[in-house]
Amino acid sequence: MKYLPFYALCLALLWAGCNCPPNEQVGDLSLGDQAKAFLPYVGSETLTFTDEAGATMTFTLPRGEEVFSDQLCIRTICTEAKFNSPSSCEYYAAESQRFSFFSDGNEAVLDLLLYSDVYNYNTTDFYDVLQVAFSIGTPSIEAGAIVEQRFTGEFIENETSIQDFFVFTPTLTLNSREFTDVLAYEEGNLGVYIQEGVGVIGFKNAEHTWVLE
Repeated sequence: MKYLPFYALCLALLWAGCNCPPNEQVGDLSLGDQAKAFLPYVGSETLTFTDEAGATMTFTLPRGEEVFSDQLCIRTICTEAKFNSPSSCEYYAAESQRFSFFSDGNEAVLDLLLYSDVYNYNTTDFYDVLQVAFSIGTPSIEAGAIVEQRFTGEFIENETSIQDFFVFTPTLTLNSREFTDVLAYEEGNLGVYIQEGVGVIGFKNAEHTWVLE
């Protein structure tokens, strides 16, 4: 029994020695040129949309352009022995860009995010994503689109982390105006429409469809 404190101390030291080191940065990753060109916003825009009856809805960017640096883990370097304990990884400091548009009175929100992700863990097979969330009143929808593949080789979009995808539409008519090469996502009564190099060109709910002026 007199040896128990000694054994307890050894176990405590062994347990403490199992703690993982902090995450380790191994590189920097900026958004690709194609991704940056996808959205033309600079952070000071005012967007005005008109519905089929001529009523308007205006959006502004109260927070401007937001640029972040995210930890994009590419490889696990340590997993603690303790159950449900955190791991540590090698990561890239990956640039992301966000534009959050709010209508007057905050009735509607258009949240646009560009970020990078890794396709194959333990590699540097990166790709860039546009994620768009739209809400008007209580309902909301969210979808994503691959805007740039940053590596060569096979790329299966359904094997990424994106849950709902925009659908590419060669031609789309909104309130008698025709648009080409549109990314469209509709769910329930809501819809949002994006055009590369232009940004949001329209959206809808159960009552109205709004189109960018």
